[in-house]
Amino acid sequence: MPAQADHTSHPSPKRPSGSSPHDAPSYVLVGPLRAGTTLFHLILNSHPQIASVGEFEEAVEILSDSGWPDLDHYRAWLNQHRVASARNYAPQPRASTYAQHAQGLWRQLASKHDKPIIGCNIHSRFDRARDLWPNTKFIHLIRDPRDVANSCVGMGWFGHPAKATPIWLDTVRRWNTLARSVPPEDRIVVRYEDLLKDPEHQLGRCCELLGLSYHPDMLKFFETSSYEPLDPGLAEQWQRKMKPRTAELIDAQCADLMKSYGYTPSTKDPKPANWIESASIALKNRLNRFRWRVERYGVRLVLRWAIVKRLSLAHPLRLATIRRIHEIDTQHLR
Repeated sequence: MPAQADHTSHPSPKRPSGSSPHDAPSYVLVGPLRAGTTLFHLILNSHPQIASVGEFEEAVEILSDSGWPDLDHYRAWLNQHRVASARNYAPQPRASTYAQHAQGLWRQLASKHDKPIIGCNIHSRFDRARDLWPNTKFIHLIRDPRDVANSCVGMGWFGHPAKATPIWLDTVRRWNTLARSVPPEDRIVVRYEDLLKDPEHQLGRCCELLGLSYHPDMLKFFETSSYEPLDPGLAEQWQRKMKPRTAELIDAQCADLMKSYGYTPSTKDPKPANWIESASIALKNRLNRFRWRVERYGVRLVLRWAIVKRLSLAHPLRLATIRRIHEIDTQHLR
């Protein structure tokens, strides 16, 4: 564990020569959805020298493996992005490329903070973040895929945990590819379970990555949020909440990558679903997903979206429908 520092005085964070957190993120916090990145964002933001703008998916979510989207298409897409729309970004008429526009969005967000370290969370195409900001550092938060899958079902994104494994697999594979091109001194991996059990040590590692010392205020995040203090008992909830066969199905899909991050499969030789079981899971997934959407949005809005999502991004009916969906989603934010 890094030595405790005198918390009345902190060393200046290390940044590449000539860089500014208002020009590029000091760090990007990445990880699967439902891995605890929102919690981690609150913890980092509680450090006296670290600011987090929260999720910044709108910078990269639309990207493919290479190249940049058409700028007009990107602007139309941004207009329907829930978080981007809520931020009321100022127009950027001088931006002539996607990269310039995305970089301008960051400057608008970062300008609201005066701390020397400013970062964000990205779940989707974080592997393209270095194409926009070549010197940014990465913190990868990873969590047991069985807990991630269960949490995704709770959010209504899937109707069966075994169908939620791509959320975990895609992110971990993307990270493994990215890590090969990012120097070790610019990246770190933190397991969610380790963060709960030994937060001072894990946060000390993150602070060291950013050229800072750990500060005890980081563990006071709950005083200014709706979250509870860190509880080691929240680790490995799947053991209490998941049926053994469901855990085995997830293990069968994730076992090799799980082991590389220190997660032990629930059985020695997990068996994948046969075709009958696969069909049953697929049906449950669709039905449970539809039931969840109807309970949240109502039948009319669900059916309306099924029709209008095929329309162009700028179509008035599509815009009105997605804005109503965003209004309802916002009411359920924690």
